[in-house]
Amino acid sequence: MDILTLELLDVTVFQALLELKGMLAEHPGEALRIRGADDLLRVNVAGFLEKQGRTVRLVRQGGRWELQVVPAARPLPAPAPVTKAARPVLLLRSAFAPGDRALGRRLLLETLAHLESGTPWLCLAHQAVELLDDPGAVAILEGLRVRGISIHLSVSSLAHGGQDGAGFDLVPDEGWQKLLAQGGVTVL
Repeated sequence: MDILTLELLDVTVFQALLELKGMLAEHPGEALRIRGADDLLRVNVAGFLEKQGRTVRLVRQGGRWELQVVPAARPLPAPAPVTKAARPVLLLRSAFAPGDRALGRRLLLETLAHLESGTPWLCLAHQAVELLDDPGAVAILEGLRVRGISIHLSVSSLAHGGQDGAGFDLVPDEGWQKLLAQGGVTVL
């Protein structure tokens, strides 16, 4: 049986990855041989294959290289459509930065207004508690709460700034900090 071979000469990284994706889609799990000369191309192709869970072995042949892709134990299934539940959102600033602060504030508030309805909660921490001093921002937060998104406020951040909770839920910092450390929260 012949091994599928892909020659990647005089192509950009983007073109090479497109060709490789097509080959992997047509021949899932099969052994492959990929040849080329450009080392940047080799690094990108090898990285892409490893992210796909494929084992790659490099063989040098003078100024050229060959990546030998080991066949999968069984053909890889087609990726299932991604359906992800909305994650909680952690807000650490009162405006997008760097840049013009007024524009950053407006863009941030517009972004908050577009949070998915299934978002479990939005937590304001660090500099984001400054939003509680802005009536327009408080109105957007109230609107989110009406849509079913709980608004949480970091106890430590409020205490540091000498602010009150403005009627929102005060939460201990350990909960959102643990989720942040585990990548379980979207940070704005």
